[in-house]
Amino acid sequence: MSTTWNKHVFTAELPYEKDAAVTLFLRNNFKRVDDFIMSLGQMSNIPPNKLYTYINGEQIQEKIYGRSKIQAGGLRLYLFFLPSAIIRVSLDMVRALSTVNFRCDIFFAQHFLPALIAIFLRKLKILRCKKIVFWMFDFFLVPPGFLRGLYYQGIDRVQGYIRKNVDEIWYTTPRIAEVDRQRFGPLPKGTVKRLTEGCFFQRIESQAPKAFPPLRLAFLGSLRPNNAVYESIDCVKYCQSQGLKVELLIIGSGPEEERMKKYVDKNNLKSSVKFYGFEDRGEEIAKIFSKCHLGLALYSADAYGPNWYLTSGKFRRFISQGLPVITTPVPYFIKYLYDYNAGIIVDTDPADIYRALKKIYDHPDSLQNMRKGVDRLYTELGTNKVFQKAFDAMLNND
Repeated sequence: MSTTWNKHVFTAELPYEKDAAVTLFLRNNFKRVDDFIMSLGQMSNIPPNKLYTYINGEQIQEKIYGRSKIQAGGLRLYLFFLPSAIIRVSLDMVRALSTVNFRCDIFFAQHFLPALIAIFLRKLKILRCKKIVFWMFDFFLVPPGFLRGLYYQGIDRVQGYIRKNVDEIWYTTPRIAEVDRQRFGPLPKGTVKRLTEGCFFQRIESQAPKAFPPLRLAFLGSLRPNNAVYESIDCVKYCQSQGLKVELLIIGSGPEEERMKKYVDKNNLKSSVKFYGFEDRGEEIAKIFSKCHLGLALYSADAYGPNWYLTSGKFRRFISQGLPVITTPVPYFIKYLYDYNAGIIVDTDPADIYRALKKIYDHPDSLQNMRKGVDRLYTELGTNKVFQKAFDAMLNND
């Protein structure tokens, strides 16, 4: 490994495989990287807070802190569990920063919480770093529910404060940059804006899928009602009723998992819908995807969800592993699927999805053409290329 920049980066990320692609770039391109992994979220599989230290890409140290295992809803979630998790993560991050004497060249925040902590510590002259970069990955509108609305109003105000006090803000899509400007106005003078679109994972080599039938679809994500998992299952049922041999491989877990399994049994789809449970290891995800021909990423038009703006983890993983994507006209990323012929845009109606799959079923060459589009998209907007360009632009102006 050759280090590109002789600098020290402190970064913080959430403990999901989908967030690791950027950190991997940092490890491979900076002299020293301290990577703090936050245990912040509502999943039973979340690890403890950890700090990994890398020098020239090689791990030299690991420190384990606390764990925030959140399994709650309503009042308990918003009034106790989330605040306690935020406090724990904040304290552990300060402890992690103390191991580097509160000094680094770049603080790269992959979440609003570490960005806020870095700003406070720098204002108190505790953290000494030349640049705080906030990587704005998603944008949540304030939902109407009372407790949830208060929580997201808090996030909204925090992000409004952060953008005024960081040195650079990096957006993952132009739509996020546009909405940020609409919500908060122009960025302050001196705050640099950059776009980092795509940011795919490094491709993990795996075998190509066998020829269909059956035509296998992949689903990746949390199993919850607003994630269109039921619609994905309904699409399999409808396709089979029309004589199309289709299977669905589901990677993920969540509050709806047991209900979904019963739903599958009730509809006699047990042989066609397979649940793999929670899986966050890229190599294992790649193995499962190697059996699939297409990635299925349906989104309901939720006016208060982030999917309108972000490049979701499932999109990035599908493209990274060479899978064309079937999706609905919600995410910004459909622009690239259209421009590169890397997928198909459908409605959530099973009949509409069936028509799209039938064309592929009858003309397998169309799938190969889409795979070529996926490869071009992956090459053009891969994390290494996108972040090399962004860091070159930043560091060459120092």
